[in-house]
Amino acid sequence: MLHQQLRKSCHSLLDEGVERLDLPVGIVSHIYNGLYKVIAINSEMGELVDNAIFPLEKTYCRAVYESQETLAITSIDGIAGMRLHPLYLELPLEAYLGTPIMHKGRVWGTVNFSSSKLHAAFTDRDRALVEAYAATVSEWLAAMDAPKLGDTGDTFAPFGPRDS
Repeated sequence: MLHQQLRKSCHSLLDEGVERLDLPVGIVSHIYNGLYKVIAINSEMGELVDNAIFPLEKTYCRAVYESQETLAITSIDGIAGMRLHPLYLELPLEAYLGTPIMHKGRVWGTVNFSSSKLHAAFTDRDRALVEAYAATVSEWLAAMDAPKLGDTGDTFAPFGPRDS
């Protein structure tokens, strides 16, 4: 699969997710070297765009990355410590549902959906949907990483060097 095709496929996945979850922001990210890169975003908020890069510690996805588990929050303002989160101070979100994208046994990035408004409690079905999206992206990454005729194996553009 071509890298541009990965981004296009991620956009389609996010379009579906924001509608099904009733959350206006959907992001597929890649996390590397302490950085969080937006691979694809579906958002009405202009602050975040494809290819934007942030320090991981300033993102809500840091907890997903560190725990390697799905995180579901429906009232960030109601969680002690989250009101002081660096991103909450700049871009206050109230609802967040994110899960890791696994690739080669490690967290490659996240699929996450969020809103600046309060949201009803997430269901097991909501969690399963986001986890299925992450599994789909993981399959796409594996297909991209598969050796192809003439592949030198040097790079995994636009995402940087391949993991060994």
